[in-house]
Amino acid sequence: MAAKKETSNFNLKIQNDIATLTFNLQGEKVNKLTSTVLQELNGILEEVGKKGTLKALVLESGKPDIFIAGADIAEIQDITDPKDGEQKAKAGQAVLTKLSKLPFPTIAKIDGAALGGGCELALACTYRVATDNPKTMIGLPEVNLGIIPGFGGTQRLPKLIGLSRSLELILSGKPVDGVKAYKLGLLDLCVPKNFLNARTDDFITQILTPKLAKKIVKRRRLGGVGGWLLDSFWIGTRLVFSKAKSELLKKTHGQYPAPLIALQTIKYGYFRSLNSGLNYEAKQFSKLVGTDICKNLIQLFFSQEALKKDTGIQTDATAFSISHGGVLGAGFMGGGIAWLMSEAGISVRLKDIQWEAIGKGYAAAAKFYAKKRRVTPAQKSLGMNRIAGTLDYSGFNKLEVVIEAILEDMTLKKKVFADLEPRLAKDTIVATNTSALSITEMAKSFKNPNRFIGMHFFSPVNRMPLVEVIPGPETSDDTIATIVRLAKTLKKTPIVVKDCPGFLVNRILIPYVNEAVALLLEGMEIPDIDAIMTAYGMPLGPLALADEVGLDVGYKVAKILEQGYGARMKVSAAFDQVYANPELRGKKTGKGFYLHDGSALVPNPDIKRILGKPKGKPPKAEECLDRMVLTMVNEAARCLDETIVASAAYLDMAMVMGTGFPPFRGGLCRYADQRGLADILKRLDVLHRAYGDRFEPAALLKKMVESNQKFYA
Repeated sequence: MAAKKETSNFNLKIQNDIATLTFNLQGEKVNKLTSTVLQELNGILEEVGKKGTLKALVLESGKPDIFIAGADIAEIQDITDPKDGEQKAKAGQAVLTKLSKLPFPTIAKIDGAALGGGCELALACTYRVATDNPKTMIGLPEVNLGIIPGFGGTQRLPKLIGLSRSLELILSGKPVDGVKAYKLGLLDLCVPKNFLNARTDDFITQILTPKLAKKIVKRRRLGGVGGWLLDSFWIGTRLVFSKAKSELLKKTHGQYPAPLIALQTIKYGYFRSLNSGLNYEAKQFSKLVGTDICKNLIQLFFSQEALKKDTGIQTDATAFSISHGGVLGAGFMGGGIAWLMSEAGISVRLKDIQWEAIGKGYAAAAKFYAKKRRVTPAQKSLGMNRIAGTLDYSGFNKLEVVIEAILEDMTLKKKVFADLEPRLAKDTIVATNTSALSITEMAKSFKNPNRFIGMHFFSPVNRMPLVEVIPGPETSDDTIATIVRLAKTLKKTPIVVKDCPGFLVNRILIPYVNEAVALLLEGMEIPDIDAIMTAYGMPLGPLALADEVGLDVGYKVAKILEQGYGARMKVSAAFDQVYANPELRGKKTGKGFYLHDGSALVPNPDIKRILGKPKGKPPKAEECLDRMVLTMVNEAARCLDETIVASAAYLDMAMVMGTGFPPFRGGLCRYADQRGLADILKRLDVLHRAYGDRFEPAALLKKMVESNQKFYA
């Protein structure tokens, strides 16, 4: 006979001496280990631990496609005192230790995400079984929030699957699917979703047989003799830790302390007792949880979660799903967009005026498919077959959306749109992939402009997560909602911005690049300018970035901004001089600010010849940094003042996702708040007097300093 007991978040059922504890956090879409939940779980474990007849305990989720998403990040965000952080970590550790010491085997039954604290809870169980459901993801992503696992993850995982494999999971913060987790030894069983219940019952029978249970445990650390030597002896582990530290410093440049502290914590506890390691882990967690870096990364996490739910409009508009789309222009970007759509299961008509161009579009799509590790040849073939090339508009009358990706030329685009519109159904949406041209002006080409919108992808489309969605003055809410939904279907993060020259990201970014180019006239060396910004945290320096994008592309956008904003966006004379040389277009031509010959970047000596001898002494690195960064902060303030974007949080996400702005700084606005807006205003005043209109402080900055406000309340 079954016995049942329900609390607010847990349901305990006992049948045939096997207990099943189902976690279903009330009022939430996902399960989280809040302080209240942990207290509740502690009481249940206390109770079941006293039941002498129990043979096993199964922990499962009552929510679809989720086991436990982790600890409550809102609670982590509120921790500012290291003592409070250490206390909370130890409280969680104590509950999971109680789970690990129950006098009978425990099984984590996972179907869906088991991340952070959810993974740590599973690690505290004797066994773990999971499904091959695509939504089953298991891992410890804490370093991506500027902290380390605090409920025992740094101590239990290495002892479970070995040092090398656990370092890969903890230091990267990347989760693995059920199949990979099984191969790593993190899972003891991985089964199809529909067979989870039956196979779990069989698994319980096995673990209650000592011989079979021993065999299951032995499989976890199969790593060959080499892996055993590296993981088991101090000489081997020393090599592993040394190599891991070297790779971390190369990757993070020491700007993200969490992975390094995680490595140190694993190293401390690897040959020590679990209790000693847990105490050390809690103390190290407490050192990180109150830092600016942690708070910045958590703020970005919350912004990203908000964007996932954001429909792009405030009304009850209808967001239609897209199954048939078209792309105009089969260049590298057009081919990439066609690939994105085909990978999402959307049939695509790829149009250009020459078959040679369409062939290049196909090649771009095939190249992107080739970079996907988990795509089988059959899946690639199926995806490529969703792309159909054409020189005419045949089939376009059946499409639900058409994305234009032709040359950045207003006259040409308007001509193409006028030719396109009569060939479409009345409700077909047309989106332009322009990076700076006016959506309002282009919309004049349409008799029905309410279905026209900007959809700015960033290059390369397989890697850059941001899409700017730019409505025109007559764009309908249904069109906005549908394009936002389409971007999410393509696994991108859409941010709705107003139409203005450069929109949001390029409006802020191009003045930064322009300032970097201007510094060359003052005697700064190309690698020194880029080194200043990579030391600040940018993935590429501004001049290397300009080469990567293409100097012609950057220059054209810069001229659009100059035309739109006047003197404060005037293109540097140095940029004019470099652009006047057609062979200097950056990576695409092999020469730009650097020479691109496949080896390490070498500054192009022709740049000095073109620009001539500089006047005076070059500015100091500190001034160079302020000139490049504060010009972005200043323009960001103007964008917010003009409500180009909904909030400072969304602006920061756009800059992180669209430019690689260092996440540990939290974004431009977050950086400005932490540096102090009064200090920034003071520096801008100095730069304004020295260098003119481009540094005139934004009205919003002055207003905020006067009223002692911040971008983030």
